[in-house]
Amino acid sequence: MFRVSYPLRFAHCDPAGIAFYPRCLELCDAAVEDWTPAVLGDDRQAMHMGRGLGLPTVSLASTFTAPSKLGDRLDFAVQLTRVGNSSIDLEIEVTCEGAPRFSVRLTQVLIALAGGKSQPWPPEYRQRLETECQ
Repeated sequence: MFRVSYPLRFAHCDPAGIAFYPRCLELCDAAVEDWTPAVLGDDRQAMHMGRGLGLPTVSLASTFTAPSKLGDRLDFAVQLTRVGNSSIDLEIEVTCEGAPRFSVRLTQVLIALAGGKSQPWPPEYRQRLETECQ
């Protein structure tokens, strides 16, 4: 499981100082962006610019269990739960000082940026994903 922490900043909050839910999803995307090179061995720049590959989210569901507030340090645990021919499923559990705040389940699909069609995982990515998913 991949773990990363981010502070909840003013830009993430509504005027009452509570995390605005679209910003929570942006933080989840940041966690997945940090997860990508740790697991695949390539960051998004290498994928996009070097390989011409993208990894868009095609399905997303979230559940919020408690509010997060300005100044909280949120801990993101990213877990790969399924590897398909060209897709992956991820679960992200977010806590603050061990207390659950929200969770996100998402599916991403590997695509060729030129044309936007799904692509099977390159062998080196598939090997890393299968190792991570065990």
